[in-house]
Amino acid sequence: MRGARKIILLLTVLLLSFSLVSCEKDREYDEGEVIAAAKELLALAKPINEIYYGKGLEYDPESGNGIYKVALAESLSGFGISSVEELKEKTLRVYSDERASLMFNTVLSSISDEGVIKHYTRYYDYTDGEGNSLVMVNSDYSYYLTGEIEYLDGIEVVDVEGEIIVISVPVRLTSESGKVKNTSLEIRMLEESDGWRFTTASFAVYNESSDAYEDLLDKLK
Repeated sequence: MRGARKIILLLTVLLLSFSLVSCEKDREYDEGEVIAAAKELLALAKPINEIYYGKGLEYDPESGNGIYKVALAESLSGFGISSVEELKEKTLRVYSDERASLMFNTVLSSISDEGVIKHYTRYYDYTDGEGNSLVMVNSDYSYYLTGEIEYLDGIEVVDVEGEIIVISVPVRLTSESGKVKNTSLEIRMLEESDGWRFTTASFAVYNESSDAYEDLLDKLK
């Protein structure tokens, strides 16, 4: 009897585990709600992406010391921020904690190896001798988000991965030279207690060199 009870108990646990896994895989969602949330997040993400990965905050080249210059007030207000801490708050409104942490650690932090700084933070908050709160900008920072990205209509939910909703966003990319390419961008979303967040990047860059490589491959076929 004890052996039978153990088998029944084991089967019950397995069935419950299977049920929980199934529920996770078959997450229910309202597609209209997801698409509406995605559109809102994309509008918020575009300037944030520009600050982190694009040209970023403009600065006064005659200000500051060394590579760090003072961000222009009009540039800060144009992006709707007044400090790096406020930028972090806005980032957490768009991206999940894990994604935002990655952004903070790679862009808003200096990285050192055995006491030698290998990577200097792009921005940091600073209070000068007169008590003015400033944002300092790394004038030597190499950014890679160039050209323009336009999010188009036609967002679709294409997959569900547990609690993650995968969407496809039609985009129009314009290179620095003005070439235009229509493609789609796959983004993952997670619903948190206070709203939806992106868990992956929400931008793309038109790389003309990749087009040239693909053209060469076509010619060699």
